[in-house]
Amino acid sequence: MVDYLGYRPNKYTIVLTRGAAFIQRFEVIDTPLPEGTTSWLDIYDSDDELLATWPATAISPLAVDYLIEPQHADALPARTHANYYLYLNYPATTLPYCWFRGPIVRE
Repeated sequence: MVDYLGYRPNKYTIVLTRGAAFIQRFEVIDTPLPEGTTSWLDIYDSDDELLATWPATAISPLAVDYLIEPQHADALPARTHANYYLYLNYPATTLPYCWFRGPIVRE
């Protein structure tokens, strides 16, 4: 018997370094992404207020790429306990799928 219903997104921590870009590639290992798929990161503070939305910079059938320039990454307050949710949206639906989630920390 399972102890939950629904889908549990992958949970990972995003590490941001002051003055550096956030560069990440999420690779697809099972079914290729259909053409027209979109992806974005929503970032929330500890009060559940939306701080930023970062769209993916490139999407191919086998990967989703993010390249967020330092001025955008640095705009997140350093002492905020932020969390992110990374979504995919397939062209045949308007229902976002949360692929990854987790905290954001600075090092």
